[in-house]
Amino acid sequence: MKKLIANLVVLLLLGLVVFFIGWLPLRIRPGLYAVLASKTGGIHEQVIAPGTFFWTPAALLPTNIELHRFSAQSVERKIELSGLLPSAELYQDFLAGEPDFSWEASVRLAATFRAEALPTLVSQYGVVDDLTMAVYLASELVRAVDEVRAIIMHAAADVEKVQRLIDGSLSSELVSLVEASRPQLRVLEVAVLSARVPDIAVYNQARQLYAAYLASYQAQIEPALVTASTAAVSDQVRIDTLRRYGELVTQYPALVDYLAIEAGLPPRDGSQP
Repeated sequence: MKKLIANLVVLLLLGLVVFFIGWLPLRIRPGLYAVLASKTGGIHEQVIAPGTFFWTPAALLPTNIELHRFSAQSVERKIELSGLLPSAELYQDFLAGEPDFSWEASVRLAATFRAEALPTLVSQYGVVDDLTMAVYLASELVRAVDEVRAIIMHAAADVEKVQRLIDGSLSSELVSLVEASRPQLRVLEVAVLSARVPDIAVYNQARQLYAAYLASYQAQIEPALVTASTAAVSDQVRIDTLRRYGELVTQYPALVDYLAIEAGLPPRDGSQP
């Protein structure tokens, strides 16, 4: 009986040892993530973190597994932007003093990695530790900054979107656009740090004055264009007629004398038929 109990205790202890060897979250410090790479199974798709359930028999084989550990880290960049409101150079001439319709903004973009993307980053991008992760995030953020700059400059063609950028209501849209093109990133913020915008009311007034000027100009110039166009058509018809007469006279020189007689004029040689 004692031997049976001893055997059970030994088996229980062995079971506990096996369990703890295969229970990988015990090897991860709080605040870290890990990805399992094993010689027998490759990159495991489940991300390991403290408090999650993750047990694998692959850990029972010596030197069979490697844990790629990652600490939470983020990177940020500041974007300096400037431009003119749409057609600003045209509109400013219609107001006294030629008001400035330029704008400037300083935007901060911050991002980190998505924890669920870590297996993909390890297997496809060679990200295996904090150092390679920092390099990856920095390069991705450079590209994301270029995307945000292009999106904002395109949005600047719309006065309403310029206002939304300044008041921050465009930020969520920018976050979604960046994350859609870079699914491994989690954008923490797209924040406007500082901004300078012209008086939109003055800009709208100048735009209305320009539209009124164009309407007046069109109303005045269209009748003249119609008259000129009609005259041009008439002149072209006359030119075409004279050209055909010239071709006939060149081909039939005697036709000149005939036309002269028909008109009651003497022929070129002065003789009568």
